[in-house]
Amino acid sequence: MNIGRISAVTVPSPDLSNTAELYTQFLGYRMVDRGQITKEEAVNWNAENIEGSNYIILQPENSDDFSFRFIEQDIQNDYIPFKSPGWNAAELIVKDVDDLAEKLFYSQFEIIGPPADLSFTDQIRAMQVIGPSKEILYLTQFKSKLQEFDSPEARCDVDQTFIVILAGQSMDQMQTFYCDAFNLEKTPVMDSRIRAISRAFGKPENTQYKSSAIPIKDQSLIEIDELPKGSERRLGEPGYLLPGISIVSFLYYQSEINNSDTYRCNLPNLKSKKCSVLHGQNQEIIELIHQ
Repeated sequence: MNIGRISAVTVPSPDLSNTAELYTQFLGYRMVDRGQITKEEAVNWNAENIEGSNYIILQPENSDDFSFRFIEQDIQNDYIPFKSPGWNAAELIVKDVDDLAEKLFYSQFEIIGPPADLSFTDQIRAMQVIGPSKEILYLTQFKSKLQEFDSPEARCDVDQTFIVILAGQSMDQMQTFYCDAFNLEKTPVMDSRIRAISRAFGKPENTQYKSSAIPIKDQSLIEIDELPKGSERRLGEPGYLLPGISIVSFLYYQSEINNSDTYRCNLPNLKSKKCSVLHGQNQEIIELIHQ
């Protein structure tokens, strides 16, 4: 495999100040950088109209190897998370999910799935929320270290994203694309209860969907969920990022670099690196940070 750590999750946001306040107050994140999107970034993301747009970088309280990047951009009011293919959620490792649920109850984070043990183990407990820019966050606590999961430990109350969730209409197509592109191995497909999908499609909460988790380097995973019939292409304005989670940035352990296809990384601690972009089959943008 030649892809690793999830280094950033990028979300267009209509109100950077409100987003920063909510993430700081309720998740313990801190704002570490701000700036404007470069022409090279905008062109590579097929979002030429956001050149010069303001962005902020938020990182966990006690770690600096993961960032949320929020870019100033109006979002479409009719966007429904998990109703369309693409990047749909970021899963963060947390210390105490029940304590966090109490903290978030009166916040602008909408709880769409209260804390519950996972269907296949009572040693993992998670909840789901929708953030201020319609981003879905899974907040996950490992009660004990599980041999079958090489998961990171939470270094603060709400730490890094260690799993990103891609949704689409064909499990086989999505697995094949990522395994071929990044020298990964297909993993078994399970039937899983995914409350966020059931909520979006108006199905019973215990409905199960095909799901698989593909391990990558640096204690990270890409989860792939197959959507039911009725999913719709995510709509956006030409020249802008799609609403919700639009870009996921990974460390890329590939020795060969064609400099004509790269641009300078503007994420904290990675500004000496070069980036390139791969556009997925479900409108997802994959930003690769060359190591």
